[in-house]
Amino acid sequence: MGDDAYKRGSVKEFNLNWKDREERLYNHWAAAAPKNQIQFAFKNHWEVFQEILGLLTGGHFLEVGCGRGTLSSFFADAGFSTTMLDTSMEVLKVAQNIFHHNGHRADYVQGDANNLPFKDERFDVIGSIGLLEHFEDVGPLLAEQWRILKPGGWLLNYIVPERPDNCQRWFNWVNALLKLFAAAWSKKSGAVVAKEPIYRNDFDSSVYVKALEPMSIKQIFVSGMYPVPMVSHSPEFPFTLLPSTLERILVSIFGAVVRIRGTFTGRNGWLCDEGWGQAFLVAVQK
Repeated sequence: MGDDAYKRGSVKEFNLNWKDREERLYNHWAAAAPKNQIQFAFKNHWEVFQEILGLLTGGHFLEVGCGRGTLSSFFADAGFSTTMLDTSMEVLKVAQNIFHHNGHRADYVQGDANNLPFKDERFDVIGSIGLLEHFEDVGPLLAEQWRILKPGGWLLNYIVPERPDNCQRWFNWVNALLKLFAAAWSKKSGAVVAKEPIYRNDFDSSVYVKALEPMSIKQIFVSGMYPVPMVSHSPEFPFTLLPSTLERILVSIFGAVVRIRGTFTGRNGWLCDEGWGQAFLVAVQK
């Protein structure tokens, strides 16, 4: 990882992985019951975020590094005035098409997460899904988010670190088998399965909490999230789905696991120990 630019968002690699891939058109927001693993994950993310935000509705929401804008879809559907920011105009066009399909409205802004093009104290909620782990220095990004956050507002940063020892380790053999089948199929069909490697740091939540220490924090919530595996022949970004029947079976199994976890822990079953989860959440109120 000698290229410093590679550690500041992997912009080139993200664009290459989005370009001409079927996955870029996936719509991970669903008004009804989720039909696949990623819809299921986002539904659970949203339920956790709702618990944190409580009765807050109808404010101004910004998604930083929006990609296809799935998180923004949930906020737009809940009545928030929604803004989506990404470095790539091509990605923003994808998000715009998905939003139009979902019947949602948003403002689309091309910009840099390290230098957000908004005035101070502009937003009630600022969120990101899978953004901060692609940077080696997270301090400037958090400082910029804090600058444009209103007093009383929330930062919701969902982070997916490079962690080989989380719950996924027990299922890597399944993904390896699926990858072999996919490779064999690609030789016959000419399908493209290779993806550009994207930088991910291996920081735990303490790095982000420390970067937030200079801020005037009202309250903070940190927890592991996503306590079930990701099952795919290509789980790295952008995630590749399995055939729809298999996805529905997995959603049914994972749903039961999350409900059981909730019964035994007495809290949202999507929350877990940080070392076990696929990701963790750092939620901070200004």
